[in-house]
Amino acid sequence: MAIFGGPDFEQLRRDRDWPRIIYWALNDKDIESRRSALAALRADVPAVVEYLYDAAAWAQSNSVGRRKHLPSRGVKLLDEATRALTRVGRRAVPPLVAAVSVYDEYGSPDEHTRFLFFALAFDVLERIGTSAVAGLRELEGDPHDDVTTQAREALAKLDARGLVDRDGAD
Repeated sequence: MAIFGGPDFEQLRRDRDWPRIIYWALNDKDIESRRSALAALRADVPAVVEYLYDAAAWAQSNSVGRRKHLPSRGVKLLDEATRALTRVGRRAVPPLVAAVSVYDEYGSPDEHTRFLFFALAFDVLERIGTSAVAGLRELEGDPHDDVTTQAREALAKLDARGLVDRDGAD
């Protein structure tokens, strides 16, 4: 990255520097830089979903106090990651659905981390809207009751907003 020039988003993507790319995609006032950062996120959406999981696991493992409050830095990273995935849009749906589906095989066994990641993933899917309906319907058939319940709740919220086709042909 040059001192006075814009960042090299391709290099940042190769370095997997997701926090910086996400920051540029969400906060930069230069439209071209923001678009380039968003394109870098769209080029590797599964890695961004993995970053969301890593941030959730880090935040949960570093929670403090008797009530286990998440650290403010962790909350900020999680908020930015969910906002970025929402901006990525429909391209984020298959990686999010896959991450929820295979969580028990590859994710942390900590139930709090699982709950936090699922809450974030379903929040992003709900914010994406109509493009996420098919993925949420797929998650309705998951063998885990908590996944099924959250998928149904998200679909009900989307239906209340008029974003679900009643015929099932999304």
